[in-house]
Amino acid sequence: MMRTRVICLVVPLLLLANGRVFGNGGAWQTGVPVTGNGAASDQKRSTNVTIEDEKLVIDLHQEFAAVEVRYRMRNTGAQVEQDFFFPVERWADNEDTENTATDLVDYGITADGTELKWDNVDAKGEGPKAVVDPKWGDFKPAKRLWKKSQIPFTPGQTREILIRYRSPYAANESSVSDDGNATDAYFRYSLSPAATWKGPIGKGKITVNFLHPRPEEITISKPKDRFKKITATQFVWEFQNLKPTLADDMKIIVHPAYALYPASREYRADYEHPGFRAEYIFIGNRYFLQHSDYEAVASSTRKPEPAPSPAQTPSKPDDSSMRLKSESEQTFDVANIKGLESGTTWAEGVEGDGIGENIALTVHHPLPLDAIMIMPGYRSDDATFWTKNNRVAELEVTLNGEHTFVASIPDEKFGTPYPIPVRGYAKPVSAVKLVIKAVHRGTAAQDTCISLVELRARLSQKPKFQPAR
Repeated sequence: MMRTRVICLVVPLLLLANGRVFGNGGAWQTGVPVTGNGAASDQKRSTNVTIEDEKLVIDLHQEFAAVEVRYRMRNTGAQVEQDFFFPVERWADNEDTENTATDLVDYGITADGTELKWDNVDAKGEGPKAVVDPKWGDFKPAKRLWKKSQIPFTPGQTREILIRYRSPYAANESSVSDDGNATDAYFRYSLSPAATWKGPIGKGKITVNFLHPRPEEITISKPKDRFKKITATQFVWEFQNLKPTLADDMKIIVHPAYALYPASREYRADYEHPGFRAEYIFIGNRYFLQHSDYEAVASSTRKPEPAPSPAQTPSKPDDSSMRLKSESEQTFDVANIKGLESGTTWAEGVEGDGIGENIALTVHHPLPLDAIMIMPGYRSDDATFWTKNNRVAELEVTLNGEHTFVASIPDEKFGTPYPIPVRGYAKPVSAVKLVIKAVHRGTAAQDTCISLVELRARLSQKPKFQPAR
């Protein structure tokens, strides 16, 4: 018997982005289009503060870049309250959507270890040009902002400035009926605003670490020929006496563009009452079938939550462990991982964290696998349900009973399924076993949850299908 309840709530999944929505589809923008180096002024004012050293580290995760930049700055003039403008662009607000997913996450700035205050202020001058979607027309132009702080300097003082934040990758996405398209997902960092400080940047080092599970997808598209390959997953650019220009601004393609089409006619026997999900995914000239066309058996399952009585209320207003799906019984069956109903999850049913518990999949149409796509926790719009329950940290994967590997999954709240690439195994896969080897502990429950498992299979040729008109 479980010692604590799985924490759950069913809420609709909302699209949080700048969008153009129409009756049979729409287009929207996600992420943060630009961040970059801090500037001394937004009005071309002179300064006596110089950047002696800059160290920039960009860690590319699955859905965001984690950025840390350290400046050693020296005041060559009199005492001053130096303005510091950190640039960020945001997609324009839209009356039909909430823009909460299109700003920097956990932005913070310190001077010699002391936290500084900052405010968002509008940037002066010409704004960004509108992005055009070929099917849906112009988006509203993005907004250029500064995160403004003030840094006090005494005459001749040298200070260490540290900035940290996370930046969701930017992209344009669109849909027509059930068909979908997305442009390259990218991260941009502008060095050029640092030209507003006195003199050049004395010396600098920019390190880019490829941390997401498909490093082969990443391309540093701008600037060309500046970065040196250190390893397959780390690139470094070192410079001295650089007065940065627009030619030094960076753009990194993190995920390639794709198109998505339903495969319902080809793979569903009953369109009205489907037993699984199936979609074609096109990435350049590569073709995939992503599906949940399998039978799943779990080694254990959390007992259902009974339907609440009419008078049942939580013991405390914030006791989310008492929240139930609806007026009906809440189940945690392994069939929930097929993704047919939002707001459901599988939860293992043993004491403790569920280490060693497993799910076995019998695949109906064996094909070579490119990846296993997983939502390794309880997926909900309310972030607390993800963090309060255990998430999978390590998963042992066995294919056809003969090819075994262990995948590590970072403790991040994913908006889309996390890919576990299948490498070095080209046979059609008819059996998959997933064993929980380690977990990220929940804050309020010991249940380990998996909300979704889909198989991304490689196709040898472009499939025949009927796109939306």
